[in-house]
Amino acid sequence: MSKIVEEEVTVGKTCLTFRRTSGRGHPVIMLHGLMDCAESWDPFAQSISRPTLAFDLPGFGHSSLAGDDIWKWQGLFDRALKKLDIDSSFLLGHSLGGALASALAARQPERIRSLAVIAPAGYSRIPLAQFLARPEMEFLLGQTAPRAMRFRPLVNLTSRNLFSHHHDPSDGLIGRLVESRNDMIPGIKNGMHLLRELSKNRFLDSPYEGPVAGLWGEHDRMVPPRYSMKGLLKVFPDASTEVMEGIAHHPQEEAPGETLDWIAEWTESTVRQPMLVSAGLPFD
Repeated sequence: MSKIVEEEVTVGKTCLTFRRTSGRGHPVIMLHGLMDCAESWDPFAQSISRPTLAFDLPGFGHSSLAGDDIWKWQGLFDRALKKLDIDSSFLLGHSLGGALASALAARQPERIRSLAVIAPAGYSRIPLAQFLARPEMEFLLGQTAPRAMRFRPLVNLTSRNLFSHHHDPSDGLIGRLVESRNDMIPGIKNGMHLLRELSKNRFLDSPYEGPVAGLWGEHDRMVPPRYSMKGLLKVFPDASTEVMEGIAHHPQEEAPGETLDWIAEWTESTVRQPMLVSAGLPFD
């Protein structure tokens, strides 16, 4: 098992925190989705042979805020990777992190070995994000969410109904949501703004020409695969696409074993020791 080391890199006035594991070969850059943090990638990072750097997105985990513009985030993370002397890497992103991974691949395409995205934003409309980014919903979110998120059963019910398909979220996910409920709200607001803009101004092309893979759950209500997949294939006609049956927005929560195999395939890694069970995720 590879030890996880917490580090940070400062770019201008923005501090980005990340969790690093050691391994062999070029690293995998891992980018989480909305309402989560880099810790969500721990069992996957510890299960593959390559070194990994899992970043907290701006406003999540311990990273500072950095506005709500995907292209600003693109430049920020590009500078961060250069500062860390990472000149060649694999990109892995989920949801909002999938949009950022796509933007990073377009920034320096020759430095990216493959782009693997799970339920990626940026390729289709996201009605829920557009609704939640409205001013009245922002106000409601800021006023009620921190208090409501104290109650684990309520967080479990909300997550089960919005983001999964008849699966209870892991204790790890519920714990991260409850523990970070106060600090996360500004990041969620910025993330919702960013997703709303990506819904209106989607990715239409990219200079990146390397391997691309997309993974979705068939019951995803946040990023419906029939629209998102179509958008991804417009930008990357040769992309490999896969839709998991009986799964919604979090394949890594609902089908972690299959998702781990998919990650290993598209990052050209071997599975050295699955750490999913110890993290409370079922592994078959």
